[in-house]
Amino acid sequence: MRIGNDKGKQMTSIPGILLAAGSSERFGSEKLLVQLSSGESLLERALKVHLLSSISPLILVASPSLVSVIGKGAVFSTSKLSIVKRLNGWYSFSSRWGRGRLVVNEDFQNGMSSSIHKGLNCLRDEERANGVLISLSDLPLLTTETIDFFIHKYFEEKIEILVPVFNDTTGHPVIFDMALFKEDIAGIEGDVGLRALIRNYPERVTRVP
Repeated sequence: MRIGNDKGKQMTSIPGILLAAGSSERFGSEKLLVQLSSGESLLERALKVHLLSSISPLILVASPSLVSVIGKGAVFSTSKLSIVKRLNGWYSFSSRWGRGRLVVNEDFQNGMSSSIHKGLNCLRDEERANGVLISLSDLPLLTTETIDFFIHKYFEEKIEILVPVFNDTTGHPVIFDMALFKEDIAGIEGDVGLRALIRNYPERVTRVP
């Protein structure tokens, strides 16, 4: 699938999984409700930059408590974030920047891997055939332009695993070829996330500063 960007060019889209379940050492348990200087919450900021990018569809994986807050609506007045309806195992949501899918991870205490599995289960095989992007909701400095740069590079250079690097530290969003690593992804568990995949296949990883 191809979608237009703000410069009128065409860019290949890719499904994205935005992780918003679990705790964080950086912000604490209520991290995603933190209000930024722009007036939006950390979660709203994350939704905006991802929904305005070439990601399609966007899967938001959230804890039960966060979904309960989203259901009340008032906290997210800037984004007009709301749950539309329940479908097969997940909800559809709407916002001022677009729509997406919301899935509840009741097992978020089992680590990041459980959220990745939840998100992948919301995608049809044909949707994830060309790759999947995994991102975090607590990255306030991440921009739509950076996400689109990574997506463009992934497709342009036919990368198998794309990992951003800052000061020699790997980060997010990560993009990987689901067709090539389907069995490996199915086996990840705990809070390791995609680090095991990166560690096991260093020769197939492209690090982008």
